[in-house]
Amino acid sequence: MIAWREAMSVGSPALDADHKRLIELVNLTEEWGSRDSWPQVGAVIDDLMVYVREHFQREEAVMAAIRFPELEAHRKRHEALAARARLLNDKFRAAANDGERKTCCLVLTKVLNEWLLDHILKQDMKFKPLIPKKPQPAAHHAPELQVGLPQQTEAELAAERKARKEARDKDVEYELPPNLAHLLKRIEYVVPEMPPPEKEFDSFEKLCAAAVCRRVDKVLIFFQRHNPALNLELPPFFLASAEFADKFRQAIGKFIFPMIWESRQVRMLATNFDWAAQDAESFWEHINRQLEQSILQGWTQGWDELRLIEVKKDGQKVLQVKDNTKALREMLQPSSPSAYDLPRIGNREIDVFQSLLDPANDWWETLNRAWRICHDLYEQEKEPRIFQQKAREGAFRDGLLSAFNRFPPEWVDFLVLACHRVFPRVSTSFLEGFATNLGRNEAEREAHIPYTIRYLRQARTNPDIFDRERLEEQEWQAQMKELSDYLAHREPKA
Repeated sequence: MIAWREAMSVGSPALDADHKRLIELVNLTEEWGSRDSWPQVGAVIDDLMVYVREHFQREEAVMAAIRFPELEAHRKRHEALAARARLLNDKFRAAANDGERKTCCLVLTKVLNEWLLDHILKQDMKFKPLIPKKPQPAAHHAPELQVGLPQQTEAELAAERKARKEARDKDVEYELPPNLAHLLKRIEYVVPEMPPPEKEFDSFEKLCAAAVCRRVDKVLIFFQRHNPALNLELPPFFLASAEFADKFRQAIGKFIFPMIWESRQVRMLATNFDWAAQDAESFWEHINRQLEQSILQGWTQGWDELRLIEVKKDGQKVLQVKDNTKALREMLQPSSPSAYDLPRIGNREIDVFQSLLDPANDWWETLNRAWRICHDLYEQEKEPRIFQQKAREGAFRDGLLSAFNRFPPEWVDFLVLACHRVFPRVSTSFLEGFATNLGRNEAEREAHIPYTIRYLRQARTNPDIFDRERLEEQEWQAQMKELSDYLAHREPKA
């Protein structure tokens, strides 16, 4: 798997966006291939072949515009890679069995991974110095540069993303009655994005604190995705709340970061690079393994200081709560019961809080890649369009279970509950059934997914939730049957 880093930027927003998308598609090919999901691999490879061709055209136009002297040699590399990729794709399509498909997929992803790293970090970096750092006055623009160099603004990039989404959503178009039209639309929901990193700090200590919080925010913001159209009676779990994230940053500043700052190695970092020119994201590019360990040690020690201690009282073992832990409980309390659900903070919650920072890993890309797989499997199994290949029964459940191996065990619950907050047919009844895969009884299940079991216990006290979900499922099934019957006598629009 390849993760995008700012050091991979070639100075052109359009080409950087291309490279990010190519990395995403190659990673998806590898991910689906590791799970022997060949229909999904084939679909991603189709997208990949088209995008590679389009990217090469854009990149060659840029090189022509800036009069890059090695354009012809670069173009030949493009042609060679495209030809090899097409050959491997053809072999994949012609494969007679899963073993041959797996071999083709492994070779293709290996070739593309090696090519991407060489292409971006070596070949493309040769023309980076020739790309203008900012637009020049119109009178001084070379004619080719005005046409060939795609200096896209944020608004232009947003418009391009919207156009791609509309093209992807369209699929096959039918004339449908108004009461059925929504069944052919892809699911829509809120996906919060990371804000730009903070910068221009007046001290290295503030930069370091902001970098730690940003790394944690990437996990918290990921879990804040939700579907406003869903009528969920219970409050969201705490990691899904923006209010909790704000309070958690305050808790880091008060209880945890002082422990990190005690490390002499961390403070000495200020003398080794120009920290004033860095932001909360680029900070991590200057951290070596030893410094990662120093930051992690301070982070771990800070949370360990807040753990409840087992003591004997009147001959019995009880957990003693420290004053700072009481203060933490007070600080993280929701503003209202509906804001978010947070159990009374104990050692299990402290384990969750501690898991949110890993200086050696930026979880943002990994989390979003796993989510895309869950999204695709949900859509293909639970809400397939008429023209879409339907996934086997249980594929979404198995996708969730396999995702657990990629993340800290403390996050298992929250991925499951995030699906419940986004996907209409991941009901509390689905959660009840899903939980049976993780234990023979509720005590065993709670050991694996304590927060999901807590959520289900709250739901069980409100029978209206299950009644509402049952009626919604019956309505959905009836509409799907009506849609199927209607389309059986209709042809797609030309």
